[in-house]
Amino acid sequence: MRLSSKVDLVNESTEILNPVYEEKMISFLIRALTRFIDIIAGLVGVFLLIPISLYVIIEKIIKNEQGPVFYYHIRIGKNGKAFKMYRLNTRSILCEFPQFINVLAGTMTLVGPRPYTVKQKEQMGDYFNIISSVKPGITGIYQISGRSVGFEERLDLDVHYILNHSLKLDFKIILITLFVTLKNKKSTYYQKYVYEEIPRETVSNYILRNIRLFVKRVIDIIGGLVGIVLLIPVTILIGIVNIIFKENGPIFYSQERIGKNGKKFKMYKYRSMVVDADKKLKTILQENEELREEFERTRKLKNDPRITKIGKVLRKTSLDELPQLINVLKGEMSLVGPRAVVDGEIDLFGENRDTVLSVKPGITGYWAANGRSNTTYEERVNMETFYAKNFNLALDIKILFKTVFSVVKREGAI
Repeated sequence: MRLSSKVDLVNESTEILNPVYEEKMISFLIRALTRFIDIIAGLVGVFLLIPISLYVIIEKIIKNEQGPVFYYHIRIGKNGKAFKMYRLNTRSILCEFPQFINVLAGTMTLVGPRPYTVKQKEQMGDYFNIISSVKPGITGIYQISGRSVGFEERLDLDVHYILNHSLKLDFKIILITLFVTLKNKKSTYYQKYVYEEIPRETVSNYILRNIRLFVKRVIDIIGGLVGIVLLIPVTILIGIVNIIFKENGPIFYSQERIGKNGKKFKMYKYRSMVVDADKKLKTILQENEELREEFERTRKLKNDPRITKIGKVLRKTSLDELPQLINVLKGEMSLVGPRAVVDGEIDLFGENRDTVLSVKPGITGYWAANGRSNTTYEERVNMETFYAKNFNLALDIKILFKTVFSVVKREGAI
């Protein structure tokens, strides 16, 4: 065979093999990149799991709940192999966090079909081979659908995801999970945000509007996790002091407060008053006209006779507010925001009521950091309204620093 014929044969073979070779290379690179991202995310998730687990332990102690902190379900993974999917024993969205262990171990990935149970394997029929060809994910099409779809529709969604899989689609699902689904689990976002085309301007406005709130939430979570680590030794110390001073009653105290959009929640604090303080307040106000006038004017008593010895220290140092970090991690409160009010008190805000309730209440805030103990209630309303209308991250940082300095200088509780 002539040399030129051999060259032509090699060129023809290369033309045939190149597309196949390139496709395999691209597929390999995508899998490698996905696994690399999974490992990084898994390491970060497992690192954050330590303080989150402490938070769950403290939450269970406060609520006097029994049972293990961790548990697992048997699920079907890639190639039909069964594995243990880990969860935290809590009702909040944090229950899914231990699945980063599965991601790090390689039994799950960040985005993929949500894991099916062993019993559901029989119901999957011909879908099983397709769905089990990929790893299950922490989030996926079923997750962002609001979990309101039937089993057959869920199968269709997962198959549709696998057939249309791309890194761009995975990134889109992660954004929807963070910005949309975690805020409103009952709504269906699958068709609107994943496969339908929406105007670029609408997407830009949506992302910009939510990035600020997302960053604020990230700061809240980081601050909450750091604070939870401090909560354990402080709780032990308070327990010991209560025993020394023979203070009967629980260490923690919870009270129903008004949250964002008027939603009620239990706000946690260290107990700084005697047991049955609310009942004793009624008696005090009935018997002492001067104290009654002070309470009606400021909604608090400067020298409250119900405060315990350890309670005075807790309030002066603002340590009594520390358990509210649990509320922050649960998403009921923020590090910075208007102070949460009790039922009935919100009516004192008048026409500013809805404005103040448009943001999450905070452990500290504009009013709390600007002379909380030395202001009238009308001044408080004006300050809380100002914050709700002018919220921004720079203002939050300024308030946090001012709060720290106020506590250190003992200029008043937060």
